[in-house]
Amino acid sequence: AARGSLGQTSAFEMSTLEELKDALRDTLAARGSLGQIQARVRAEIFNALEETDDPKPALSHENLLLNELIREYLDYNGYRHSLSVFLPETGQPAERINRTFLAQELGLREDSTSRQLPLLYGVLATLQHQRARPPSLAPQVG
Repeated sequence: AARGSLGQTSAFEMSTLEELKDALRDTLAARGSLGQIQARVRAEIFNALEETDDPKPALSHENLLLNELIREYLDYNGYRHSLSVFLPETGQPAERINRTFLAQELGLREDSTSRQLPLLYGVLATLQHQRARPPSLAPQVG
């Protein structure tokens, strides 16, 4: 490779390197793997930075439930790389919380259709349904 007397990279080499990087980025993006690779690199960096012997504080009951809802959502939608960062970062136990127990804790009623979707969708549907209801016709006190 042509280098100047001070070991500097020539303008030709720089443009060729930039063109190579652009071509590689475009190819990976076209194949749909660029985002996966970037997420995996982020996950590995996070894991390397978080590797300590310090135990994480115990999760509250609410955080355990919320994290499990998020885990189920990420898994259902195929966000595996996000999940690979989410689980170690939150300290969520590897073993999943029983879905029936989780639905009962949230006061959700499930049927054969809702069981096919993450519980978070049921929470959203319940909130949307409550918002769409007309105001109460009960007399106002005051």
